[in-house]
Amino acid sequence: MIKIKELINKHKEFISYCFFGAVTTGLHILLFWLLDSFLKYYIANIITLITIKTIAYFLNKLFVFKTKCKNKSELLKEVFKYIFSRLFTMIIDYFGLILLVEVFNINELIGKVIVLIIVVIVNYILCKKYVYKKR
Repeated sequence: MIKIKELINKHKEFISYCFFGAVTTGLHILLFWLLDSFLKYYIANIITLITIKTIAYFLNKLFVFKTKCKNKSELLKEVFKYIFSRLFTMIIDYFGLILLVEVFNINELIGKVIVLIIVVIVNYILCKKYVYKKR
């Protein structure tokens, strides 16, 4: 039992990222599915991306990486790093979905799930190494 607690404590940040990642991924799929029912899939995707990326910033900052900024300058720097890294993964998400739907004729929702798996992995690496670095 003690080894399990030690293992959980050692990987607490990653476990939190996976939990909140699952929450935002669920919201991502749900919102995309809802919007996709009455908008073109690529418009639904843009609205979903902006909404979910905003929610993810606050969840990651407050509950996963738990970063504290000493001043507004530090906070702005963190926010801009987050925006830049998420713009990068939004491009992967947006064009990856179009590629899967238009070129490979994969269902929009299945394509979205495939792209999200790739994006979640890239997002964790960018957040850990670039955005929420411990000061």
